[in-house]
Amino acid sequence: MAFYGLFVGIDYYESDFRSLRFAKRDATALCALFDDNLEGRATLLLDSDATKERLVAELRYLAEVSTDEDFVVITFSGHGVPGGALAAYDVSPDDPAKSSLPLDDLAELVRRIPARALLLVLDCCFSGHAADKVLHIAREDFTSRNGSVSATKRLEELRKDGYFVIAAAGRDQEAFEEQSVRHGLLSHYLIQGLLGHHDAVDDGEVHIFKLAHYVSKSVSSHGRRMSREVQQPVLGVSSSNFSLRVFVPGARYRSTDDATRPLPATAELSSLEPYGIPHPVLEAWGGSLGKLNRLQVDAINEGALLEDMNVLVSAPTATGKTMVGELAAMRAVARGRKAVFLVPTRALVSEQYEGFRQRYEPLGFRVIRATGELSDQMPQLVKGEFDLAVLTYEKYTGLLPRSPGLLNVGVLVIDEIQSFGLPERGPLLETLLTWLRGRDGSPGTPQIVGLSAVLGEPRELARWLRANLVTVTRRDVPLLEGVMGPDGLHRYRDRQGTESAQQLMQPKGPAEISGESRQLTRLVAELVAQGQQVIVFQATRGGARSIARQLAGTLGLPSAHTALARLFSEDGGRTADLLRTCLEGGVAFHIADLTTDERRLLEESFRSPESEVRVLVATTTLAQGVNLPADAVVISDLEHPGDGRPYSVSEYKNMAGRAGRTGRRERPGRAVILARGSADAEQKWQRYVRGEPEPVRSALLDPAVDVRGVLLAGLAEPASLARRRSGPDVQRFLAATFAAHQSRVSGSPDPFPSAEVRRMVCELVSGGFLKETPVAAGEMPHGLVLTDLGGLAVRSGLGVDSVSSVVEALRSVPADSVNHATLICAAQLTTELRDFRFDLFPRSPYKEHARLAAQLRKRGVAETVCSRLIGPPSRSGSGIGPARRAVACLMWAEGINLAGIERAIADQEKRTRPEFPGPVQYPTVDLGDLPDTLPTQLELGIVQGLVPIAWNTEVPLGRPVYLSLARAGLTTPAAILAADPDLLLDCVGGDPERHSAVRNAAAIVLADADEGGHRNPSSLLLD
Repeated sequence: MAFYGLFVGIDYYESDFRSLRFAKRDATALCALFDDNLEGRATLLLDSDATKERLVAELRYLAEVSTDEDFVVITFSGHGVPGGALAAYDVSPDDPAKSSLPLDDLAELVRRIPARALLLVLDCCFSGHAADKVLHIAREDFTSRNGSVSATKRLEELRKDGYFVIAAAGRDQEAFEEQSVRHGLLSHYLIQGLLGHHDAVDDGEVHIFKLAHYVSKSVSSHGRRMSREVQQPVLGVSSSNFSLRVFVPGARYRSTDDATRPLPATAELSSLEPYGIPHPVLEAWGGSLGKLNRLQVDAINEGALLEDMNVLVSAPTATGKTMVGELAAMRAVARGRKAVFLVPTRALVSEQYEGFRQRYEPLGFRVIRATGELSDQMPQLVKGEFDLAVLTYEKYTGLLPRSPGLLNVGVLVIDEIQSFGLPERGPLLETLLTWLRGRDGSPGTPQIVGLSAVLGEPRELARWLRANLVTVTRRDVPLLEGVMGPDGLHRYRDRQGTESAQQLMQPKGPAEISGESRQLTRLVAELVAQGQQVIVFQATRGGARSIARQLAGTLGLPSAHTALARLFSEDGGRTADLLRTCLEGGVAFHIADLTTDERRLLEESFRSPESEVRVLVATTTLAQGVNLPADAVVISDLEHPGDGRPYSVSEYKNMAGRAGRTGRRERPGRAVILARGSADAEQKWQRYVRGEPEPVRSALLDPAVDVRGVLLAGLAEPASLARRRSGPDVQRFLAATFAAHQSRVSGSPDPFPSAEVRRMVCELVSGGFLKETPVAAGEMPHGLVLTDLGGLAVRSGLGVDSVSSVVEALRSVPADSVNHATLICAAQLTTELRDFRFDLFPRSPYKEHARLAAQLRKRGVAETVCSRLIGPPSRSGSGIGPARRAVACLMWAEGINLAGIERAIADQEKRTRPEFPGPVQYPTVDLGDLPDTLPTQLELGIVQGLVPIAWNTEVPLGRPVYLSLARAGLTTPAAILAADPDLLLDCVGGDPERHSAVRNAAAIVLADADEGGHRNPSSLLLD
């Protein structure tokens, strides 16, 4: 008896169908196992080898070479097509009937194969549901959409003496891939049976009849154990005594991923050594971490985190998600690859960078960051001189079109991936992930590790990402989560879901009940008296400042001397003054108005349980990933400012999750929502405390999101930069987005119909963002390519309308009138820079309009830009906010301190102090220097002459130092080198290190000038 086998596994398809995770692994393991144990010929077809033509050819070959005495095995692991067909690698969504292999044709080909015994295994399904192994093809000629009767019938028709047919799922059922076993369920239990599972063996042999029933029973019971829909395989098994000896793993099988997979990890860090984590890294983790927690162990064992598989983690705050990313990152680095962490905000970049630098630089790993700030290590990033990099979503995505090598990393960790659903960040993040999905299966494609707060219904996102889903709902630190009304009774749930109540404070009568701020103050006072640190969440920056001032004045806490001593600022400004006042009362606020250094100081101060800062009042941005736990969290605002939209359950859970400190499990965290009365308390209890996070939803499905930017990004995809694209290419990119995936799965209309895509392309062509080859009316455009303007829109992350506004404003400005003031004012026309704080209506609208217009013209702003920015005067004074913001930016870049800026843009009818004069004049700037000098001026708020000093100093100086240099007249490198040493030392606050750094930077600038000038090193790399 000879053996012939055909083993097919398709993870990646030629068209943009959802990729599978374990189909190739199924086929590879089965082929190796049969080849090790039976003499004959085994053919393995993976991905692009498994075309319809090749499948048919191999089946015909089996019919030619096999005889009635032979044993033939055919296995297929991949997608099925609704109605009953196997999806070959080259299946087309436009014509699935032509490019798939219908079961009728398969049955005919199999019937022609002579064999003593033939085993046909189909690890796919043919239902129309959102299954792991069924394609979503909306075609009317595939009528069996909800589990095909005809598919089952055709399989049963193959049944004859000696033929054994096992299909993964029956009518109305899904065929699952199971991440814990790294296989399709059917293939996994087939392998276990062949290796001698006792339920498949009789008298030391594997009887095919018994094997089929063992597989069927095991697959069904597995689904029940996982508490999900049952998968019931379809069997077509005739009576036969055919059997095989129990298989023994041989050389081929021992080389597969199945056999080389390390033993499951445990909480002990030493269990990670077989996964290739270097011993020094394990020692470093042991000093700070001790052991792995359940989430981290599950990510390794269930999610295959250390086996190069994509992983999506959905878990509450304070469960160790960042460590999951570090595990994958250090394995990649140990194997000679690079790791990139992406986070949503600059604050998070700074926090992660500092933590990683302290942990991994002593081990010899190169850790860098990039956010678009002066402190970036952009040269190292672009040159690939790093091991671990931390960037914002926007920075990484904007760099890729010009630096596609940044995709060639071992792992891409995307923190706070729940930002996917936010209209501000979601479209850009979805664009990046769609780019990555287009590289699935290509050499060098990075592993994706998504880290998220608890997501609602995350399975479809995991399927779209081709990721193993790891979910945890239990925190290491218990959380008492609830609502408190004016009666002072805290109704809460513990982590077991048990409802309880505790009197946190006594009500003071009707007058007290009506005062929400007094209710908040009394509660915080009670919590602080118990020795707890408290975070109070407010919806607005103004609200946070106001509550912080109130708490600092009434709680009677000791001064936060340590934080005050480190709060160095000569810049002035009401926010800095108020922060100092609050710290004197042991309270602080954390809002976007603070400088990066001020926010970092507060975060470092508050992290210690013994901190002198006992209360921190913050806006919701603090909940977006910053590692800042507290003993208790108080939430009084649950509506978005401006439009009054209620916060989502996910947003609330992020805030509540800040309560509870790791390492202090004897004290559970407490989250308190303040309610106005009993009805309000019940509503908030039901919506937020008992509520489940909303299902994750693509931001591109929001009608308010402009999809034109995503369309441009599709054309800027790194792989496509060298060639022109057509309208169908654009449609395919949009069809590959999560938005399109969600619509297909839910049966909703296509979110990107052809007519709409054609309209958007035409708008982008007419707006100068795209070029096209002319086509007939009504046809989809061809030969699409990004213009320089289109590339700029993609790299900047600005919306199409914003870019158009700036272009229109600058179009009629003569070249010799383009100066720094004109460019700064043109930038204020973008919607992304809109800030409602500048929109306050003045008492005398016409006077304020005239005053601001005069300020702009005084600085040389081109008239066309000035008129667009400030608009015509109006009785209400509406529309002058952008002009106020422009004046503030100009004064900031001119080196004027914050106090002077605040007085200059304040309503002049309300001012009580004279305007502070600026230290410099307002000359125009040589256009050739603008791309380099202006971003640094705007970031640091310094005069142009000191920009090269900022580029070259090795020690961060801070804006107060630059302002002191400007006041002393030391605004050029030559002036700095010629200055009296005592004067220079005084300008840098008496710090010898800064004194040396400033002089060294000045010397470098002058030396470079002698050699032909000096530019920002980062800009040279990106030209």
